[in-house]
Amino acid sequence: MQKYPVVTPEEWILLDSIATIKHIKKGDAFLRYGKIARDAAFIISGMFKFAITDEEGNEKIVRFGMVDDFLANCESFTKKAPSAISIIAMEDAVILKINSKRLQSFHKNHPNLLHVHIQLFQELVEQQSEHQYILSLKTPLQRYKFLLERRPAIIKKISLTNIARYLYTSREALSRARLFLLDQSRNFCD
Repeated sequence: MQKYPVVTPEEWILLDSIATIKHIKKGDAFLRYGKIARDAAFIISGMFKFAITDEEGNEKIVRFGMVDDFLANCESFTKKAPSAISIIAMEDAVILKINSKRLQSFHKNHPNLLHVHIQLFQELVEQQSEHQYILSLKTPLQRYKFLLERRPAIIKKISLTNIARYLYTSREALSRARLFLLDQSRNFCD
């Protein structure tokens, strides 16, 4: 409610009537690769990864979802096409699940909900653009430093292996970058 003050109390009640609380165990999927997205959700607790698998079978992470973030594959829902990504719980999680089709039917009579929907799309586009920018940085050191400066929550909460998958680099290269920055800060303090 604090994040989207434009939504009226009556509209929150309406949303509540179509939403369900769902518990998801670590490793279970909110959405599996190849399935058509029909639901969206807000994360109440836990973390998720939006992952793809490349031709060699390596997992790459395109986005993380944390508390209060929105879980959805808008492309799959809009095109009614199989999802190219999986959305997997990285720890036990609780979500507020909403059927996307039912939510869309409210937009005509509740423009505030449409406004929030547009705002959520903007946030997703910004996250995708940021990830593309990170990947354009040449070295694992530059990529890790960007996260350290701009997304410290990822550094604090996500394992080094999953950060490496997000930065599209090896765990070893990322570990060297992290050690280099640590040594640099120690030398600066001496």
